[in-house]
Parts: sequence; structure tokens; C-alpha cells
Amino acid sequence: MHGPDSLVFKSDRPWPNARLRVGAIVGHATPDSVRLWLRAGGPGRFTLLLYDCGEAMASSSARAELRAALGRVPVSAEETGDILNAAHTLPFEVVGYADDTTRVLDIGDLRPDTRYGYALHSDGDGGKVILGHNRLRSFRTPPREDERRRFQIALFSCHMPYRVSGLFRKRTDVGDIDAWDFLGATLGRHRDSVDVVIAGGDQCYSDGVATLDIWKLLNRSMRREAGELLPDERSMRSWYRDIHRGYWGFEGVRRVFDAYPTYMIWDDHEIGDGWGSHFLADDGPDDGLARMLPDLEEKGLTRDDGRRRVRRMFRAACDVYREYQHSHNPPTDAGVWDYSFTRGGAAFYVLDGRGHRDIERDGFRILGEAQFRRFEAWAEALDPEETPFMFVVSAVPVLHARSALANADLKFPRREAGLGDDLRDSWEHSLHDEERAALMEVLFRAARRGVRPCILSGDVHVSAVFGITDDDGHRVWQLTSSAVTYHVPRALGWALRFGAADDGETPEGYGFSRLALYTGTSYALIEVDPGAGEAWFKLYGKQIVEEPSPERGRQAVPLSHSVAKIKLF
Repeated sequence: MHGPDSLVFKSDRPWPNARLRVGAIVGHATPDSVRLWLRAGGPGRFTLLLYDCGEAMASSSARAELRAALGRVPVSAEETGDILNAAHTLPFEVVGYADDTTRVLDIGDLRPDTRYGYALHSDGDGGKVILGHNRLRSFRTPPREDERRRFQIALFSCHMPYRVSGLFRKRTDVGDIDAWDFLGATLGRHRDSVDVVIAGGDQCYSDGVATLDIWKLLNRSMRREAGELLPDERSMRSWYRDIHRGYWGFEGVRRVFDAYPTYMIWDDHEIGDGWGSHFLADDGPDDGLARMLPDLEEKGLTRDDGRRRVRRMFRAACDVYREYQHSHNPPTDAGVWDYSFTRGGAAFYVLDGRGHRDIERDGFRILGEAQFRRFEAWAEALDPEETPFMFVVSAVPVLHARSALANADLKFPRREAGLGDDLRDSWEHSLHDEERAALMEVLFRAARRGVRPCILSGDVHVSAVFGITDDDGHRVWQLTSSAVTYHVPRALGWALRFGAADDGETPEGYGFSRLALYTGTSYALIEVDPGAGEAWFKLYGKQIVEEPSPERGRQAVPLSHSVAKIKLF
């Protein structure tokens, strides 16, 4: 039974768009396998059918015929398999809502560099295809690792398209969602070379706008009844699931997720704003608990009650992050969110900057020492002959803000705009000096051995490119793409826009120079040519093309275009 605080089966949440019901995400892919995430939308018996696109999608007429055949009702799974000449048929059952009807299928015995189509069949209502009929779904396996073929990496972060409006600020509207269509179109133009899509954090916002903010919901609904602290953790899981389904309900989002191998990592907003950078102890220098739960005392609850609720929210966030995002990444041990993989001459390490972040810890406050040692050992084991390129994903940039801004004891904007936790989030804050220096040393040790390191980031709602060099001329690149959508101005983005210096020296003594800065919605492609030893960073933003003659009543046309192209190596 779901309690009164649960959002399951409730329809009064003010989502302006349809939430995700049935969907797919193409996850970790190798030349002969793929992890495919599915949300079935309800309990029942289902069959995933995988087929070689080949002739099935060779022409527009063939695609139309296939859509018509898959749209027949009723149709059995066996009939659907015959229609598709399915190469793989994977039946499974969803019992109840324990994992919100999500399932990850590990599919093997695939061919390298091959485009596969897929469809999801449900036995319900006599049998019908519920995914892959009205819009044909497909993905491509990457080439063999030894081919060293030119490929592209897509990078985006920070999906928050909503705004509030109306006299009482109670209406939720969709702001600028165009960038997803642009991203999809750009990936479509390069569909045979895009091997990796990096979702670099904040794929949804638990606290994006007041009307949908589940932390405000917690602040309103927290209470003690019959000696029990409420809401319970099960209800909180329903809140985080509702957030993922709402933010991922847009067609443009689904067209990216269900077509390209997508690797995800969370940032603070999948949990709560500034997660891990709040001081929650009673004697902390900043009252983070009061900021997170401002009505705690008014509700007659103790600070310990508040901390218990915050920890409960974190556990719920972890469960749902695993369900919706981490489950289709490369496998890891329970409670480990960082991971690595390779792709044709490039090695990737995705750092987890949230799951073990603790500002009240004595050291390694961002990654934790255990994760840092895993990353260090991975980097030391890289062979520049086998994987000459090294891409390290850190949701928060290692270099972006001017250190003076990150460390200043500012009365404004830090206190007035609530920037304290945001600035402590920064790798450049003095609290993280030791950990940042250790991270940079690992990267430069790799560079001195002939590896070409790049840090890929998001978070700050400002896209930028920095080159960081040591005294011997070895270079590490900091590449930031943020945000793909963000309609509400962000105080930190405003501050960091003016805090990104042109050049200078880091506290560790490395020189840096800024080659690009872009403050609009954006996404990026990194083109890698392992054979030639070259890589290019291409940043895409929106351009408004005004109508040629206003008297004709034509509207301005938004287009995506490359706003920066920088050779990295």
C-alpha cells in the first residue's frame, strides 16, 4: 500500500508536459553487446525483439511498411518476431512496481559496427507492440577496439527547462526546450560516428522550480504521527521517480537517450541542491539544515529529526538514481557509482562527485579516498600505445571560477543569493586544495607518459575551454558544456561568468588559459581520431535567424550552429 505522501497514482502534480511512461535508454555498449534500459509502464509479460536494420530501414517506404506492420493490434510476440525477422528475442516479466517497472537487459552476441532495431512487445490487451512501432528505434554497436577509427563523443549537462508564471507564481511552463531537438539533429548528422554520449550530471532537478520541488514538498509534509517520522522512504522514492519521469518525458530527450550509447553520472540536483556541501552539524560554520528544511522548528521537530529526513531523502535518491541512470552504465559493486570503459583508442573514467561527497570530512571531501585510489590505479595502468586519449568525467569542473571568488568570505552574493554551498561545491575552494592537487598530479603524470588527458564537465551553466599546462609544456584540457536547457537564471552561473579568468596560475602552480566562454544553452561534440593522434572540441549553441521581411509575418527561426571549434591535440 502506498501512503498519503506517495505520488504513485496521483495526477495533481503540475507537469506541463506528459511524463515518461514507456521508454528506452541505450546504455553501455561494446562491439558485441549492449545494456538496454526499458520502462514498461506497468506489470505484465513483455518481449524485447532485436533485429538487423538492413533492408527493414533501407528506404522510407520500407520504414513505413514496418511501422504499419508493428502497429497492428492484436499481434503476438511470435508474429512480431516474424515481421522483424528478429535476431534476438528476450522475454521478461515485470511483477509489481518494486523498480518502477524498469528493467535492464544485457544483450550479447552482437556484431561490431552494426545497426540494430528494437521493439518492445506486451502480452496485455491481446498482444501489441508498445515501443518501436510509431517511431522506429535503433542503435549502432561500436567498431572493434583495434580498428582505431575516428569517432565522436557528445557531451551535455543540466536539463532544467521549466519556469513558473502567473499572478501567484503557481503555474509551471516549459521554457526553452529547443536544444534537445538541435542535439538530436546534430547527432543524427553524425549517427555513424557517434559512439559515446556523456550525460554529465543534473539530468533532472529535484528542486528545479518551486511548483515541482520535492524538497519543498518535504518541508511542507514533514511531521511526526503516532511516534513515526513521516514521510517514509518509500514515499520519497515515488517523488524522485516522478521527477525523472517528468524531466524525461520530452520527445527530444527520448530521441537522444533511446538511439545512442549514453553514459550517465549524477550531480547535486538528482539529490538536492548542493548535496554534500552543506554543513549539517549543530556547530557547523553554516546552517545547511536550516536552508534545506527551513520549517523544521515550526513543525515541532528537532534537528536530529531533520538530519534523519535528509539521510532518508539521500537513500531514496540513490535507489532511483540506480533505477533510472546507473543501472545501464558499466556494472559496478553496490554503492560504487564511479566507473570506466574504453572506446577505440580512448579510455574513459567517470568520477562520482556526489555519492561520497561530505564537506564535514577531514579530507578527500569530494570523491572520498577509496574512489580516488581506484581512479589513481586506473590512470597509472593506462598504456599510451593502447589508449592514447584519456577522458575523465567530473560533473563539476576542476578549473572554472577565479579562486578568489570560490574562497572569498562574501556577504553578497554568497549569503544573499545562497551561494555558500555552490562555492564549496567548486573544486577550487580551499577546502579541496589537497584533493584537487592530488587529482591534477595524477592527470599530469599520465600526460608525462604520453597520454592526452581531457576533463569533461558540466554543472556551472557556462560552457568553457581551458588549457592547463605544467612547466614542461604538458597539457590537460578542461572542457565544460553546460547547460543544455536551463530557463531560470542561476546565481552561480552569473557569478562564474565573470569569474572565469582569461589566463593565470592555479594554486598548484600550473598555468592556464581560457580559449572559449559561452553563456547560452549548449552541447558539445569531441571528435577523436586515434590513428592521427588528433582531437577537436566543437561547442554548439542556438542562433536566432530573423525573418527577412517583418511585414510577411514570419517568425524568427532558431538554428543550432557551432560557436567554437578548438583543436585539442
